[in-house]
Amino acid sequence: MAHWTALQGEDNAEPIDLPVYDVNFLIRIFGRAWEANDLWDTDVKAIPLPSSTILRRMDLLGFTDRDMLSDFSHMRESWLTGLRSLCRRWTSDGSLSEEDKDDVEGLQDLIATNLEVDKLRQWSTKNARILKILLYYWAEIEDENYPSDSTGIRVALQSFPPEELVYATISQDYLLATIPKDVEWHEDKFPLPSSLSLMFRNLAWKNTKPIVLVEGTFDSKVLNTVFEVRFPDYTDYLSIADFTQGAEGGASGLVRTLRTLAQLAIPNTILGLFDNDAAGREAINALQKSALPANIGFETYPDLQFAKAYPTIGPTGPANADINGKALSIELFLGMDCIKEGTDMLPIEWTGLNHRMQVYQGSIINKKLVQKRFEEKIARARNGVVNSIDDWSSLDLLGNFAMHAIAQISALRGTR
Repeated sequence: MAHWTALQGEDNAEPIDLPVYDVNFLIRIFGRAWEANDLWDTDVKAIPLPSSTILRRMDLLGFTDRDMLSDFSHMRESWLTGLRSLCRRWTSDGSLSEEDKDDVEGLQDLIATNLEVDKLRQWSTKNARILKILLYYWAEIEDENYPSDSTGIRVALQSFPPEELVYATISQDYLLATIPKDVEWHEDKFPLPSSLSLMFRNLAWKNTKPIVLVEGTFDSKVLNTVFEVRFPDYTDYLSIADFTQGAEGGASGLVRTLRTLAQLAIPNTILGLFDNDAAGREAINALQKSALPANIGFETYPDLQFAKAYPTIGPTGPANADINGKALSIELFLGMDCIKEGTDMLPIEWTGLNHRMQVYQGSIINKKLVQKRFEEKIARARNGVVNSIDDWSSLDLLGNFAMHAIAQISALRGTR
């Protein structure tokens, strides 16, 4: 049975009514960007989020464009038939108001797209209007032709500008029926944070977060703190392994961990992130020959532009060299404020030849100093201190890279 919810934008335009069959799914992806309605006023209000943020959360959890494309592919002809019938019904009345004429024009524009997703995906005022008409049509049908919840929610979110703040309202009588019996609550404190946490834990596989595995303790600490400080809206939507508990580190250890998880048939989406150095590239080559399941993927850290001509020290003396694929560890992503001494970048010291890859491996000098500077930068950020020299550009790149890689794995596995 469908439960009606409404998506509301910050511009206070008419909300979008949407039938949702699994309201727990909607709660999971909206986080705190929803509030209860109907029975009484509550001082627990929604914290709206940009529509693009909620869409990205869906990607991380495996509800991607791929699912939407599948729905449109299977239902296109049926939906087009229904939309044409709706158009005939709307135009049969010869005395249309100006508003009705606009709706008919929007419906005709929608039909003209042939419901091709590529024509509807990019936000524009015109696309927003015709997507709302499509949502109106879907709300009228209550049969096997109704799209999946993820498709309905994606289309509704894509009708808002990407940065518009959006929240959902959910019927309180439905929520009261689903709150765990051992949770206390009060009318003006509804829903309680404790009840929300319990609801999240009870969402079966939809609550199995993507897992990010890295080579060691410091890598894990960096990624966790980057998401905490730079991407707080996504911290509850992925887990980054904590290597302080004695997990095996290094590139070879990460390879063994990924193979072990494959044998255990862990259902989570799993991303292994290796240093972008010779050992990391060697590990990637080895994994490419393994038959890992579709829910497990692996990447090296992305190349950095400034690393294409980076100062190095070797047997023949100092020289600038491309260190991508040879010596690009997590320290190189910490920011220029961490890796520079005065105006010069701390050099890479070559340590030896990787015989399998036939390239030299190296690491940045004064690594402890670089890490200390990072710790100080994180402390400033947590205390709300803004320092003009703090450089987050490479860390932002790394966070976005990790989320994009997770979304790609989720799409390939075709989860629903």
